[in-house]
Amino acid sequence: MRSKFKRILAVIGLTGLLAVPAAAAWAEDPVTLDPASKIVDSAGVLGSQKGEVQEAIKKLGTDHATVLHVVTVKRFENPADREAWTDAVAEKASLGPNALIFAVATDTRQYVLNKGGSKITAAQLENVKSKAIGPQLANDNYAQAAINAAAAIGDAAGGGSGNVPSGDGAGAAVLVGTGVVAAGGAGAYLYFRNKRKKAAAQASSASYGPQGAEVDPLVSLSVEELRRKSGSLLIEADDAIKSSEQELMFAQAQYGDSAVGNFTKALEEAKGHMTESFKLQQQLDDHIPDTEEQQRTWLGEIIRRSEAALASLQEQKADFDSLRELEKNAPRALAAVNVGAREADSKISSAEQSLTALRAKYAESALAQVSDNILQAKERLAFVQNASATAEQKLAEGEGSLAAVAVRAAEESLHQTNVLIDAIAKVSSSLDEARSGLEAAVVDTSQDLAQARAMIQSGAHPELAGPVAAVEAALAQVKSEIQGGKIDPIATLQRVETAHQSLDQSLSGIRDQQEQARRAQASLQQTIMSAQAQISATSDYITARRGGVGTEARTRLAESQRNLDYALSIARTDPVTALTYAQQAHALAAQAAQLAQADVDHFDGYANQGYGRGGMFGGGGGGLGGAILGGILINSILNGGGGGGWGGGHSDGGGWGGGDFGGGGDVGGWGGDSGGGGDF
Repeated sequence: MRSKFKRILAVIGLTGLLAVPAAAAWAEDPVTLDPASKIVDSAGVLGSQKGEVQEAIKKLGTDHATVLHVVTVKRFENPADREAWTDAVAEKASLGPNALIFAVATDTRQYVLNKGGSKITAAQLENVKSKAIGPQLANDNYAQAAINAAAAIGDAAGGGSGNVPSGDGAGAAVLVGTGVVAAGGAGAYLYFRNKRKKAAAQASSASYGPQGAEVDPLVSLSVEELRRKSGSLLIEADDAIKSSEQELMFAQAQYGDSAVGNFTKALEEAKGHMTESFKLQQQLDDHIPDTEEQQRTWLGEIIRRSEAALASLQEQKADFDSLRELEKNAPRALAAVNVGAREADSKISSAEQSLTALRAKYAESALAQVSDNILQAKERLAFVQNASATAEQKLAEGEGSLAAVAVRAAEESLHQTNVLIDAIAKVSSSLDEARSGLEAAVVDTSQDLAQARAMIQSGAHPELAGPVAAVEAALAQVKSEIQGGKIDPIATLQRVETAHQSLDQSLSGIRDQQEQARRAQASLQQTIMSAQAQISATSDYITARRGGVGTEARTRLAESQRNLDYALSIARTDPVTALTYAQQAHALAAQAAQLAQADVDHFDGYANQGYGRGGMFGGGGGGLGGAILGGILINSILNGGGGGGWGGGHSDGGGWGGGDFGGGGDVGGWGGDSGGGGDF
C-alpha cells in the first residue's frame, strides 16, 4: 500500500518536475550496473575511496560468493519509489540469487539495501543497516557506508549477525585504510552451509506467522523425534518427486507437452522445495557442531517443506490421474510396456558384453557403481513381466483399477531397467574420457614440475621444494599404476589434478594473474568433467535403487549438483573460484556414491518389509526383490494407488524490493520484497 501511495505521489509530482528544467539534472533513471567494478557512482561521492569500496566488494565475492553492487545517484526517479527503482535496476542486469544492491540517493537522503534472492535474514539485514550503513550515511561517509555494508554482509554470510568485523579490537574507522575483513570461511562448502543457516532462520521466522498465530506443533517434539520425522518425510517426498518425473515422461509421450504444462511447472516448484530441504539436511550432516536451537530450526524447516511438497503432490494427483485415465488406457499402455520390455531385453546382452570389456580394461573400483547393473536390470525386467502378467490378469477379471496399478509398476520398472543398462554405456564413455584426459594432465603437470625444479636449482624459491616432492611422488605412483595394467582413470586423474593444484598454489605468488587464470581454466575443465561423470553415475545408481538409499546420500548428491551448477555459472568470469566449487562438487558426489552403496549393502528391505507373504505381485521371485530395492513397491503401489503425483511449493528466493526505516522511521519490505531501505 505504501509503495502504491509513493507511486501516486511520484506521478502527481511529475508535472512540477517538468516545469522546472533544473530538476531534470537531478533525475536518475534506473542505472545500468557495471559487471566489472560493481560500482556506479553517478552522484560522484565515493571520491578517492572508490578503490577501497571495490576491494571490499571483491573480498565479499571471494570469501562468500556474494555479489554486492553499490550505486549512488542524486535521486531515485522514473520511478521515484526506491523499491521499484531497484527492481528495474536488477531486472535490467538479470541479477542472480546471490546478488544485492546498495543504492543511495544523495539529494533526497534515501537509500535501499535490496537482498534479492540471497538468504540474509531480517535480523541480519537490520544489523547491516543500523550498524554498518546508517551511522556512516548520517555523516555523509558514503564510501565507508559501502565498505561497511560489504563487511557486514560478509559477516552475515559467514553465519554472523551482520555486524562490521572489528579485527583486533579496531573500530569501523580502521577499515577505511586497511580494507575489509569478512568473517567466515572462503570454501564453497562453508559458503553454502552459511547460506543455508540464513535460509533456515528466515524460513523458520516466516513459518511461525505473525504474533498471535497458533503455536508450532513441532515444539513439543524432542530433537531425536524431529530427526526421525524429518528423515522419513524427506525420503517420502523425494521418492514422490522421482515418481512424478516418470509420470511426466509418460504423459508427455502420450499427450504432448502442452497438455502437461501445469504439471511440469508444479514439479519444478516441488523440486525447488526439496532442494532447500536437502540443503538443510546437508548442514545437519556436516562435521560442524550445531546447537540444539539450530537443529530444531533446520529439522522443523525440513519437515514443513517436505509436508508441503507431499500435500501439493497429493492435491495434484487427482488431476494427473484424470489426464492419463490409466484405467481406460491400461490395455494400450500395457502394450507399450511390452514393446519396451522386448527392446530392453535385447539391450541387456549387449550391455553385458560392454561391462565385460570394461572389466578387462579398467580397475574394478572404476566400475563399482555399475558392477551389478546387469543383475539388477534382469531383476527389474523380470518384475516388468510379473507386473504385466498381473495387469493382463486384472484386465481379464474386470479389475480396471488394479490393472492400472500393475501397469504403473511395470512402467516404472521398465524405466529403471533402461537406467541400469544405459548407465554402463555412460560410465564407459566417462572412463574413456578420463583416460584420455589423464595423459594430458600428466604432461601438463610434468611441465610445471620442470619449471618449479628449475626455480629451485637456480637458488630461487626454496619454498617450492615440498610441493615439488609431493607432485613427484604422485606422478611416480600414477606412472607405476599405468604400467601395472588396469587403473581407475577418474580417481587417478583426480589425484594428478590435486597434486598439480597444490603446486599451482605455491606458484600463485610467482605467476602473474593471467597465467594463474590460464592454469585454473585448464584444471577446471578436467575437474568439471570428473564431477559431471561422478554425479551422473551416482544419480543413476540412486534412481535404480532408491528404495534402499537414505537421506545422507541424496543430500550429498543434491549439494554436489548445486556446487557444480555454480561452478559452471562463473567458469568464464572467475575460473579460480569456479575450480573450488567444481572440486567440492566432485568430492560431494563421491561421498554420495559411497553412502549410497553402503545403504544398499545394508538394505534389509527384502527380509523385513513384509513383502514375502503374498499379495498382488506374488509371494516371491518374479523380480520382487529388485522392485523393492528400486522403490517401485512403495506404499502408493501396495495400497492400490497410481503412484507418483504432482505439485510443489515455492522455494526461497523473493524478489527485489525494500522498505523504509531509519531515524525513527518504520521498518518494512520483507517477505517477497526481500529488501530494506531508509532515510538518513
